[in-house]
Amino acid sequence: MATRGPQTKVQKVMVQPINLIFRYLQNRSRIQVWLYEQAATRIEGYIIGFDEYMNLVLDDAEEILIKKNQRKKIGRILLKANLPDPRRFFIMEQPIGSPTRSTYRGSHIFGFAAKYSGLPIDQFNFFLAEILALIFAICFRRYLPPKPSNLIKRHLVASLLGIALGQFCFGSQIWHLILQSCISYLMLCIIPPKHSYKVVFIFCMLYMSAIHIHRLIYDYGNYTLDISGPLMINTQKLTALAFSFYDGYRSKQRAKRRRPDDDNETPALTEDQDKQKILDIPHPIEFLSYVFYFHGICVGPLCFYKDYLDYIEGRNLLVIPTSTSQQTQSQDTPNEYHAETMQPSTFWPVFTKISQCLAWGYIFINYTSVYKIEYNISQEMVNSPFFKRLQYLLFSTFCNRAKYYFAFLLSEAINNAGGLGLNGVDEKGRPKWNLLTNVKPLQLETATSLKVILDNWNIQTTTWLRRICYDRLKQGRTLGVFVLSALWHGFYPGYYVCFILAAFETYAGRGIRRQIRPHFQKNEVTKAIYACITWFGSQLALNFAVTPFVLMEVQKVWYFYKTWYFIVPVVSVVLALTLKGASTKDAKKPQPAKETDKTKSN
Repeated sequence: MATRGPQTKVQKVMVQPINLIFRYLQNRSRIQVWLYEQAATRIEGYIIGFDEYMNLVLDDAEEILIKKNQRKKIGRILLKANLPDPRRFFIMEQPIGSPTRSTYRGSHIFGFAAKYSGLPIDQFNFFLAEILALIFAICFRRYLPPKPSNLIKRHLVASLLGIALGQFCFGSQIWHLILQSCISYLMLCIIPPKHSYKVVFIFCMLYMSAIHIHRLIYDYGNYTLDISGPLMINTQKLTALAFSFYDGYRSKQRAKRRRPDDDNETPALTEDQDKQKILDIPHPIEFLSYVFYFHGICVGPLCFYKDYLDYIEGRNLLVIPTSTSQQTQSQDTPNEYHAETMQPSTFWPVFTKISQCLAWGYIFINYTSVYKIEYNISQEMVNSPFFKRLQYLLFSTFCNRAKYYFAFLLSEAINNAGGLGLNGVDEKGRPKWNLLTNVKPLQLETATSLKVILDNWNIQTTTWLRRICYDRLKQGRTLGVFVLSALWHGFYPGYYVCFILAAFETYAGRGIRRQIRPHFQKNEVTKAIYACITWFGSQLALNFAVTPFVLMEVQKVWYFYKTWYFIVPVVSVVLALTLKGASTKDAKKPQPAKETDKTKSN
């Protein structure tokens, strides 16, 4: 429940018109007292916006509000109540312990602490689980370094801790992860590799879609923490694993041919596919460790199987230079690497990402709940001057991105604390911790094209889409990626509007870069003008595409675009068609791997 001060204010301001409505309806229709009590109880629990308040009252009295004249009289009563500006009440989305949070299946053992902190129990459990994961990650790296005697221990500890955190956050719903993973593993073992990747992909997408539909029915429009988020990450892991195993099968088939280049049935692997290929089905312990490792079970991000196995076994550390010898040779172990002595410090990458996380968390706590995207379709904002509307749209979508920056950076910091995320060294020999980088806020906010924005947002998901969809389709690759991304997110109509519009905006941006950009590269002045124009255009395109993702419902999305005269969707489609941005004749194709690399082992 919210703090006592705001509750008292809401009771005085908002329960009074409910009393007036109740008295009017009671005199006219003999309404049961429980209708009033239900509405009053829900109002007292938390602070909501005026639109939600109106819907709340009318929904609770839906059975008796049949005649239009009754609705009109109730509207006049609400107007006479002289309610204050609704933006003053945009503090919390939902109360703790409210009916809309009854779908949460996680642990309630710290419910008292959640009430004291003012956070809903699901959000409190999430933050507590992430803090525990950070502590576990530090201990995991310190006390279980990657050496041969620790491999089984590392796999078991990572998976068991992950299952424990999953059980704490999601309760009995953790069985969805177990069931989806076990069935997918059996499919890889039983079905021939030539077809198993397709079956696993279809099964995982259908299973995840069933959970999305279940949430759509029983938790519509709500943001309660449930298993759907981890299931989305798990779907990425399982499908990526299946495709990597299929690439290993293709590599074996081509190796059997005397002239591999003449094999039309099994085309050559790209360089990236050759690097990520898996020749053998993972051991069950390795598989469970990959699916449930504790520093990625709650919010990810996706780590591909080959990279995860290199991390567990310490192969990712072999490129790190040290002040002492990297390799100790003896008669028994001539090539034994003492990986535990070569682990680079994780302090700086973890510290910088936690610092950024706190900064974005401050914006999220203080501004995201105040400047809501939903307010863009309120009557007051629609009637505001053009530049005020534009300013609010840009700022509200920026604040909405802050919560994703916070979650992505926190998850990356936790993975780095455990040693996962090392990606070789830079040109100066310093370790790079960007293997699991999922977002680059500065590059995204200063991007001058939608392509750069997409390249710096949800990076691991973008890589997954490229590896299993974009690189494998022959036609319609861009549109196919956006459709798959929409299916992966769920079935709210706003998701599909978002990604379809983003596809046309991408086509438009591609056409602008090809045909218009060269005219502005003559001198520094025209370059600067072009950069300013394209930055504003990219931000506008991003915000108009993202808003339907948050609004979700068709009616709200339609009304939002209608109030802006559909200018961005129309311009995007026109530019995409006239500039021929959908053409791929100039697009770079994935480079096939060299034949000398075909025999690389897993």
